[in-house]
Amino acid sequence: MPPSLGQSLRYGLPGFTLAFAALPLYLLTPALYAQQFGLHLGLIGLLLMLTRLTDAIADPFIGKWIDASTRPLWIWLSAGLLTMSMGLALLTNPGLVFSSDSTMHELTIAAWLVVCTLVVSLSNSVATLAHQGWAVTWTADVSGQARLIGAREACGLIGVITAAAIAGQQSGALLGAVAIASGLTAAVLTFGIRASGARPNPSAGQNTEWSRLFRQPKLRALLLVLGTNALANAIPPTLILFFLQDLLGATALQASSLLVTYFIAAAIGVPAWSWAVHRFNPQRVWVMAMAIAVAAFAWTLSLEHGEITAFAVICVVTGLALGAELVCPAILLGRRIDLEQHRGVLEASYFGIWNLVLKLALALAAGLSLPILAALDFTPGENRLGNNTVALQWAYAGIPCLLKCLAIGMLWRYRDNSTQRIIDEKE
Repeated sequence: MPPSLGQSLRYGLPGFTLAFAALPLYLLTPALYAQQFGLHLGLIGLLLMLTRLTDAIADPFIGKWIDASTRPLWIWLSAGLLTMSMGLALLTNPGLVFSSDSTMHELTIAAWLVVCTLVVSLSNSVATLAHQGWAVTWTADVSGQARLIGAREACGLIGVITAAAIAGQQSGALLGAVAIASGLTAAVLTFGIRASGARPNPSAGQNTEWSRLFRQPKLRALLLVLGTNALANAIPPTLILFFLQDLLGATALQASSLLVTYFIAAAIGVPAWSWAVHRFNPQRVWVMAMAIAVAAFAWTLSLEHGEITAFAVICVVTGLALGAELVCPAILLGRRIDLEQHRGVLEASYFGIWNLVLKLALALAAGLSLPILAALDFTPGENRLGNNTVALQWAYAGIPCLLKCLAIGMLWRYRDNSTQRIIDEKE
């Protein structure tokens, strides 16, 4: 039975806490530990990079662990939410354990940072994989999945916007309080729908090897599309502050407003794209959204210093297009799971592999774009003559547009029996 609007909203609520906790992990933590305890920024960056890679590699193992369990997905989701919320409160409020004038060894502070970050990251992964798998287990109907995923992503975007506003105030206490309150609220409100989408035989996937999943040519092709598009999407966030400050000359307030505008546009776009997926083929909807994003983002290559208003328009259009990219990939992966008759058995494993691809794209974006820019003689924060802002412009917008065009081409050629089934169902 397709989920009602109320059920969809209750299902989507954990998305707020999951997205809320993800942003401060890398936005607020460096400044907090550098300023309060004097940890070297280089050390903080290295530790965060290692924990991010650990989290990425762990995702497929966590997915297999969840699939091999006989416990309902709601249990995994709630346990992950509550653990993550407590971990974030401790991470962003180190003063609860250490005083700012603490004479404890730097190694102790660094160890606390690593342990808390790993707790937040890994518990976030547990909850996220259970949450993603729940939508696929709940219903095989495209419109029902679109409603659930749309609610999840809309709540997630609201969580990102809320976290960005609080992180800008550098209030670790408020971040921790909101995380705990929202985590508890989500766990309580989803308790009433915990039986919806119950897996018929959740332990059936305990002996399934990942090699069996990767033997699917269609899954490999879909993951290639997802990875290419994820890399295109990961580069701009890595360089956005450099672009706004060094090329456009935006103030801190303008930069913050532009980021909020982008996410608000994405939140507005999610319901519209969810409706489109219900009416049309999700593959074609995603192609159209990516084409709109490329057309708008390519305009960035012609911008010059001070053209803030033009970039705000780009933020609105690309933000609206982002809504489709939050809904369509999960629908297509869900169709692949359903076609292989793995619904109710291996959802977490599929999403674990997908999340591994996404997180590796994030790491690759930072690992490639920043050294390349440095090699091309771009130095952040310097308005000197000869500072290569053209390289910044092409790295920020040109390369992502080319990668997204490549993803569009691969997605256009992608053919899956499940795609044809969707078309037949709508006819």
